[in-house]
Amino acid sequence: MQESRQNREARVDTGALYERTKANFVATVSALPDASLQLRVPATPAWSVRDVLAHVVGLAGDLNAQRFPEPGDAGDAWTDRQVQRGRGRPIDDLRAEWDREAPAFEEGLRAFGYEMGSHFVADLHAHFQDVRGAVGAPRESDELTVRVALDHYVGFVNGLLTEASWGTIELVTGGDTEQLGGTGDYRARLGAPPFEVLRSLSGRRSARQIRALDWEGDVDAFLTLLQTGLSGGYSLPVADLIE
Repeated sequence: MQESRQNREARVDTGALYERTKANFVATVSALPDASLQLRVPATPAWSVRDVLAHVVGLAGDLNAQRFPEPGDAGDAWTDRQVQRGRGRPIDDLRAEWDREAPAFEEGLRAFGYEMGSHFVADLHAHFQDVRGAVGAPRESDELTVRVALDHYVGFVNGLLTEASWGTIELVTGGDTEQLGGTGDYRARLGAPPFEVLRSLSGRRSARQIRALDWEGDVDAFLTLLQTGLSGGYSLPVADLIE
């Protein structure tokens, strides 16, 4: 029997899960030659591998210091500032900054609870997998991390469906069945492995790749809704993202 979100919420320490993902992220980038650090990341094509590291480090520092997006910021201006602060700095400096910022950030995830904690576990996992894909490393598909990250994106999609009065989606993944967007007969049904659902809902799969999953019902209308719901300067990739 698969574990429910309720059980994960009761038992998972999202601060510890963030810490573990951070350690794996650092180990991956620390093992790369300089040339690989300059590779473009297909999931975030404006950024190199080094830029992605600068973003996740800068994000922790900004939130710890309560530096939020400024009034009038558009798109990804806030995250661009994080990347710019990290450009030209040695990897060891970025790693040391993250080591300083992470303990307070992880305590914040614990203090704010599972919903907030799963959000930032999901964000870090997404960028870690983006980097691994860019350098040809195997997928980061740790079962617990994927499920906690997916809890965030399932909540995100549930909110989109509900706010738009779109109808319901029956999601079947990893042995679980969930009804998103309300109750009643579903307008669409998706069955796919948790990793693929996670990468699709987080804007890491093209529309073609998402359509190729096991769907019933109105997938095109859902893709339109998903695209309008994505924010922060990113959208579904035009080209397929192969990992």
